[in-house]
Amino acid sequence: MTRALGPRASIWASHAAGGWMVLIACWLPIGCLWSLWAAARLAAALTSGQVMPFGVDFALALARGQTSRMWSGTSTILVLALLAVLVAAIGAVVWVVWQRIAARLTLPGDPVAALVERADVRGLAPDATASRAVALRRSLTGRPPADLPRDDIGLVMGDVLKPSGETGATLFSSWEDTVVAFMAPRSGKTTTQSIPHVLSAPGAVIATSNKADLWSAIATVRAAKTGGKTWLWDPQRITYQPQEWWWNPLADLATVEDAHRLAGHFVLTVDDGQKKDLWGPAAQDLLCALLLAAATSDRTMHHIAQWLDEPAVPTPIELLQQAGFHLMASSLKGTQNGAVETRDGIYQTARTAAKCLRDQEILAWVTPQHELPVFAPDAFAASHDTLYLLSKSLSAAAPLIAALTDTAMRAAERRAEQSGGRLDPPMVVVLDEAANICRIADLPQLYSHLGSRGIVPVTILQSYEQGVTVWGEPGMAALWGAATRKLIGAGIDSPRLTRDLATLIGQHDVPIRSITYNEGRASEQISLRRQEILEAADIRALPAGTALLLATGTRPALIQLRPWYRGPHATDINAAIKNADTSITNAARDHHRRRTDLTSDD
Repeated sequence: MTRALGPRASIWASHAAGGWMVLIACWLPIGCLWSLWAAARLAAALTSGQVMPFGVDFALALARGQTSRMWSGTSTILVLALLAVLVAAIGAVVWVVWQRIAARLTLPGDPVAALVERADVRGLAPDATASRAVALRRSLTGRPPADLPRDDIGLVMGDVLKPSGETGATLFSSWEDTVVAFMAPRSGKTTTQSIPHVLSAPGAVIATSNKADLWSAIATVRAAKTGGKTWLWDPQRITYQPQEWWWNPLADLATVEDAHRLAGHFVLTVDDGQKKDLWGPAAQDLLCALLLAAATSDRTMHHIAQWLDEPAVPTPIELLQQAGFHLMASSLKGTQNGAVETRDGIYQTARTAAKCLRDQEILAWVTPQHELPVFAPDAFAASHDTLYLLSKSLSAAAPLIAALTDTAMRAAERRAEQSGGRLDPPMVVVLDEAANICRIADLPQLYSHLGSRGIVPVTILQSYEQGVTVWGEPGMAALWGAATRKLIGAGIDSPRLTRDLATLIGQHDVPIRSITYNEGRASEQISLRRQEILEAADIRALPAGTALLLATGTRPALIQLRPWYRGPHATDINAAIKNADTSITNAARDHHRRRTDLTSDD
């Protein structure tokens, strides 16, 4: 990421050549003569010989070839051998010193040096973040900030990258920050973001993923560290682990607003690239009415699936009237009594949005399983438990993942309100693949206040455009603006985002050399040119493991990310991955063997 500044005028073609030649002519012979004298002294010390004092007489004797006089009683061969060793040693020392000096020298226009010089990251440093942690969390009141464990300070963002390749201060996000990260596939999302953040969280954690790697790496490690329970949601058998619990989406669903919010998670998954589908809002209203009817009458998601298949069934209308929701009952009645084409379009859109209710394996996770415990969001918010939500990208289970994540976050908000305004210990919500498996319609609006409640969301997207497809231009702009920590990693190919980032990073003065040759001599002039610190192409070419950090109130910083395998739990995580991979492999074999046996029997 350095910029070529043009040819440098040769020292021999400049006006300074004469002076340099005089200095070299004067000091080089003296240096060589002193090296010879030092070698002779060393040889004399080894052989008990004598050496002339260093000076003019020593030089004259050398010129006359009087070696016996210069170092009497000492072998000339030994002196020459020691001279060679001495010259080599001096050369090696000079080389090492020069390499260290050169490593700290920056080329004019080096963007890394410019970012380091401009960045003011004192507010993100450990001491400042620890002081904020003590102020934000009641459980830390009175404790010296310097004595806080790293996991109580905040989430580690990375280390400041220096021009020499070394790293500086470690930067943190505090317990009132909200984070959005843009990282391309295979650029370290899981290794540098999901795993470290989940493992270091002091309270409850929600983590989404479309692969088993997150759960494999830290499920047992975090459970052993915090003593909390592990809740694994895996209806599509990504890990092939048995179902151990279930969740009732209809529990505590008592208002129209709650039902409308839950219905929105389903409708948001309907493919409508232009956001102009007239059936979407109507389908959301329909699902809202059916969800509310089922919730207020102790029905289950099974009944909703059945009602969607019978557009004229009066049962949900009657249940809404009995529960006192007369306006919702009237709205549902109007939908059922509308034009057949309109009614069928609305119902078909609702069936498409709620297609997860056609999958028995998914439905088993959201309908009563009397032999299994039920997930309680309110209790989870006050625990040290971890909720792993796994689903394949854009799968039928995605609306339920969004709904469960949203329900758990709102439960945390309620507990925060009952605890003086902030949740302590804070909840960390790591939404990897948020645009594919966890689409929460009002996430940009939630970002504006989640941090103040002690809920720290970390939304990881592959690109800015991926967010636009979910929340639209205004929504994505709101998410970008509300995030107090923005992380831009490797592999960002969006021309728009990279150009905007280049503007946000700013400009600096770069020296430009111009050389004029005249009558065999060269004159050099240096002028300053204003240019961007990082161009769009530089941002796109960020090396893996590095990222740009844009924090509210500070200039951008270039940081070195911290992967889990360089952390203190690397040994435990490696062992956990090995055990989990073995468990997944054996479970997958058993599952496919049973399916093969059933097929053979049929």
